[in-house]
Amino acid sequence: MSKKTQQTIISVIVYSFVLILMMEWLKPVIELTDTGHLNLFGWYLVISFVFYLLKLKWVYAFPIKLVYICWVIVNIYTDLSFLSVESFKLILEMFIENSTSLISQDWVQVTDPFRTFLFFILLWMTTYLLNYWIRVRKNLMLFFLFTVLFITILDTFSPYSGEKSIVIVLTSGFIILGLLYAQKMIHEQEGKLHSAFLIAGIGSLIGIVVISSSLAYALPKAGPSWPDPVPFLLSASPNASNGEDGKGMGGATQKVGYGENDERLGGAFASDDTPVFYATAPTKQYWKIETKDTYTSKGWINSASETPILRGYELGEPIESDIAPGTEDESLKASIYMSQAYSFIMQPYGIEQVDSMEPIYLSMNERNQKLYTFNGGNETPVGTYDVTYNEPLYSLKALRETVPTDLEGLPNEFDRYLQLPETLPTRVKDLATSITSNSDSLYDQAKAIERYFSLNGFSYNQDMAAVPEGDTDYVDQFLFDTKIGYCDNFSTSMVVLLRSKGIPARWVKGFASGEVVERENGLPVYEVTNNNAHSWVEAYFPGIGWMTFEPTIGFTNSVNLNYDIDTEKDQLETPENTPEKATEKPKEDKEDKEVSIGFTEIMSNIAKWVNNNKASIFWTILGLALLSMFAYHHRRKWLAKVLIPVNRMRKNDWDTFEKMYHQLLKQLDGYGMAREQGQTLSAYAKYVDAGFGETHMRILTAAYEKGLYGNNRDGIDYISMRESWENLINQLSG
Repeated sequence: MSKKTQQTIISVIVYSFVLILMMEWLKPVIELTDTGHLNLFGWYLVISFVFYLLKLKWVYAFPIKLVYICWVIVNIYTDLSFLSVESFKLILEMFIENSTSLISQDWVQVTDPFRTFLFFILLWMTTYLLNYWIRVRKNLMLFFLFTVLFITILDTFSPYSGEKSIVIVLTSGFIILGLLYAQKMIHEQEGKLHSAFLIAGIGSLIGIVVISSSLAYALPKAGPSWPDPVPFLLSASPNASNGEDGKGMGGATQKVGYGENDERLGGAFASDDTPVFYATAPTKQYWKIETKDTYTSKGWINSASETPILRGYELGEPIESDIAPGTEDESLKASIYMSQAYSFIMQPYGIEQVDSMEPIYLSMNERNQKLYTFNGGNETPVGTYDVTYNEPLYSLKALRETVPTDLEGLPNEFDRYLQLPETLPTRVKDLATSITSNSDSLYDQAKAIERYFSLNGFSYNQDMAAVPEGDTDYVDQFLFDTKIGYCDNFSTSMVVLLRSKGIPARWVKGFASGEVVERENGLPVYEVTNNNAHSWVEAYFPGIGWMTFEPTIGFTNSVNLNYDIDTEKDQLETPENTPEKATEKPKEDKEDKEVSIGFTEIMSNIAKWVNNNKASIFWTILGLALLSMFAYHHRRKWLAKVLIPVNRMRKNDWDTFEKMYHQLLKQLDGYGMAREQGQTLSAYAKYVDAGFGETHMRILTAAYEKGLYGNNRDGIDYISMRESWENLINQLSG
C-alpha cells in the first residue's frame, strides 16, 4: 500500500470522527436554543469536510456552500421554491436590510434568517480551523479538550443531558489523536512503515478505545462524590424566593403577553411566540397601548378615582394625542391585521387617524391614553384597520436648553406623573442625584438615567426576576440587590429615578416592533407575538412635550432627533471674574458633547445613504467579488504584466534579486512545478529547465547560491539575471 493511499484512508477516518465531535457540539446548542433543523446543519458539516478531504479549490467550494446556506434559509423560513424569483429577492433583501442594521450597529434588529446565516458562517470558520489543525498541525488536542469541557459544563449546569455525549466525545477524541499520530509517523518514515503493521496498529487502537468505552458505559458506576451544585447556587441567589406563595423562582411561571393587571410585578415568564398581530408598515415602531401613573412599591395602578375622560372619534377623524405628531410633509400608513381579539388600537407614535372597513368608532381614555374600539355602545374587537401616523421629531437644541427651573409652575395635572410612594428608600433618590450630577439639562439627566443600566452590571433575564417580599420595594431591590430582570424592572426603575429628580414620567405598555416575516408591495410585514409584549418610559420636558426612552438592555427605540445645535452660539459663557481653572472643565465637557453629537450625525447620515443606495451597493460588491474571482482564477495571464514593470523600477542589487528569485519559486509552485521536500535548489533548477528546454533557472540558481552561500554578491551580473528572470516569468504567464 502506497504512502498516499495510507494517508487517504487515515484522513477519511479522521474527518469522520471529527464530524462526530462537531455534531456533539451542535446537539446541545440546537436543543437549548430550541432551534431545530439539526439535520440541515449536519449535512452542511458533511459537505464541508468532504470538500476539505478532496482538497477542492475554494473557487468551487465557496459558491456550493453559499448556495446550500441560501437553500436552507429559504427552506426553513418560507414555503417558496428555491429557484423562484421570490426566493432570490428574499435573500437579496435579507443581506441589504441586515447590512444596514450592522453598519448602524442596530444589533437588535438583525432578523432570524440573517442570524441563521451568521451561524453558518461560524460553522464555516470552525471547519476551516479544524481542517488546518488536521492538515498542518496534525493535532486536535485543544479542540478535543474544549469539547469535553463544553459537554460536561452543559450537563452540570443546564437541562441538557450529556451522559451519552461524553462517552462519544471521549471515544472519538482518543481515536482522532491516535490516527493523527499515525499520519505523522507515516510522513516522517517516508513510506517505510509496512501496511500490515499500520493496519494492525490502527485497528487495535480503535478496538481498544471502543471496547473500553463500551464497558465503562455499561458497567455499574458509583454515585457522585458531591451533591449537585445547581440547587445550591440557585438557592443562594438573591433572586430566590423563600416563600411558598407560588411567586418568585419557586412558584408558578407567568405566561408572557399583554395583560391589564400590573399591581404585582416580578417573577419568571415563559416564552410564547403566538402571533398577536401583523403590521405592514414602512418603519419600525413600538406599538403603544396604554400608560399608568401610580407606582405602589410593588407595581402599577391607575390613579383616577373619578370617571375617566373619554373623547370619541369617528373613523378617519383626526385624533388628538398628548404626543404631537412630527413635521414631515407626508404622513405614513400602517396596515394592522389582528390575530388575537383586542378591543383597542395598537398605536404608533404620532398617530393621526384610524380607518377600517368594520363599523366601529373610537374612544380615547385621556387618563391612560388607551384608544378603545366600540360598536353599538359595547367594546368590540376589530380585525383589520389602517393607522395613519407622523413620527414625532424633536429638536436636540431645544432639548438641551431644558433646565430644572422649567419644571416650576407645571399644572396640577402633572402631579400624578411625579407621584412616589412614601416608603421609597432614600438611597433610590440619592442614586438619581448621583447619576445626574454631571448633567445640566433635563434631557441630559434623562439620557444619563437611561444609559445607567447598560453601564453598571445590569442584565436582562425573564427567568431570574425576583418578586419583592414583605416591605421590600420593587425598584430598590432591582437597583441595589438583584440587578437582573426584564423590561418591567428597567422601565419602572427609570420612571422612579426620573420622578426622584422632579421630571414628570409615566410607565408605558404595548408591544415592541416584532420580526419581518415577508414583504407586501415592497413594505416589510412585521409579525408581533406575545414575546414582543413590552414596557418602556415616557418623560415630559416643558416646552417640548412627552418623549420616549428605552432603558431595557437589548432593546432600541430611537426617537427622531433634529441635530440642529449651533456650535457657535451653544458655548458656555465664561464670567469675567471666574478663575481660569473653573472654566476649563465645562468647556471640555461641551466640546466632548459636540464631538459626540457630530459623530452620531455622521453615522446616521452614512446609515441613511447606505439604506437609500442599498441596491447599487449590493450589485457593486457582487460585481467586484465576481471580478476578483475571475482575476484570481486567471492570475497567471496578467501577473507577469504586473511583476515585470514593478521589479524594473527597483535597483539592480542583491536585495532585489533575492526577492525576484523567491517570487519565481512561488510562481513555479502555482504553475504546477512545485519543489519537493528535501530537493536541492540545483536539482530543482535542472527539473525546471528540462520542462522549458532552457537554462535560465540554472543560471539564476547558480547566482543565487553564489550570493547566499558564497557571500559573493558584487560579482553577479544583475542585468543579465533580470533578463533570465523575465524570460521565465513570461513563459509561466503564457
